[in-house]
Amino acid sequence: MSNAQALKLALRTTLAALITFTVGHLLELPQAYWAALTSVFVMQASVGGSLKVAIDRMLGTLAGAIWGASVTLVIPHRDTSTLGLTLAVALGPLALVAALKPSYRMAPITAIIVVLSTTGVERGPVHYAIDRVLEIALGCLVGCAVSLLVLPARAHALLVEAAAEVILALRDLLELLLGEMTRRPDGTALATTQLRLDQALSRVESLVDEVKRERTHWLTDTPDAEPFARTLRRLRHDLTAIGRAVTEPWLQSVHQYLAIAMGDLRPVVSDYLVGSAAFVSGRRAPPPLDAVDTALLEFRDSMGRLRQSGVLRELGIDEVERVFSLAFALDQLRGHLGDLADRIAEHAKSASPANRSTTSSNS
Repeated sequence: MSNAQALKLALRTTLAALITFTVGHLLELPQAYWAALTSVFVMQASVGGSLKVAIDRMLGTLAGAIWGASVTLVIPHRDTSTLGLTLAVALGPLALVAALKPSYRMAPITAIIVVLSTTGVERGPVHYAIDRVLEIALGCLVGCAVSLLVLPARAHALLVEAAAEVILALRDLLELLLGEMTRRPDGTALATTQLRLDQALSRVESLVDEVKRERTHWLTDTPDAEPFARTLRRLRHDLTAIGRAVTEPWLQSVHQYLAIAMGDLRPVVSDYLVGSAAFVSGRRAPPPLDAVDTALLEFRDSMGRLRQSGVLRELGIDEVERVFSLAFALDQLRGHLGDLADRIAEHAKSASPANRSTTSSNS
């Protein structure tokens, strides 16, 4: 998250808490701080994220309040032992539900509050449960409203930034793998780059769900984000396959045939990935793949000369397998780069002035 995004999120969070606290006191809710806490909890980096948290928290609160109040009314608990029994009956089923469906993780917490709160004993469990639901509902409502209306951050915009990070990490990984094929890649640098790539991919995956949620609630008309994430995962798998092929240094007899072609292919693909990241961030049409196709054609010609030379007949099975695995992985990489170009084009089209105005009016 950039500094600007962090500042906007901090502003939205503060404003949501203040509004919720004020409204809670105007409505004379007995414990308005629950509403304020909920609004802070609901506030996420994107509108889609806020909607998910608000819905999950509301569902969990309703389930916990209803079940906790019901158990408290049915089972008398005038001493410690019976109170423990009441707590076990209230908590056990909800804990199982929360374990099976994480969206209900607030249910057991709410049930504990209803059962154990001294306020619940004094005012009655039903009244107390209703107050908690109202306070949580207020926090969810204000949190979502502020997220939507005050400097809103759409999940799709965050997804675009995360996708650009993934593409640049893919480029760095490619450079490390194909930098010098007569020696092993730098293990430490590889591990660091792969960790950065995995973290960026995880962020993309989480944002895909938030984009889907915004599309479901008609908050955006941007394309489905899942194909974009799927293409990035496939590119990651392609580089993993290339990495397996170049783990060990290439024999000189093989390298002399492939060195020039690989030397030409690496910077071309690297430049294409850098350009793709820039075009994703700028929401523009993708760069052409002509240079990549030319370099890949030269590599295939080099592979043809290598096969005709008879060198492969002198190699072991493992070496031959690595040669053909590299060729197959590069063909796969080209296909998925084409898919990446299609995804960039789709998202660039959604950013056209006409579509942006439509999105703004829908928001």
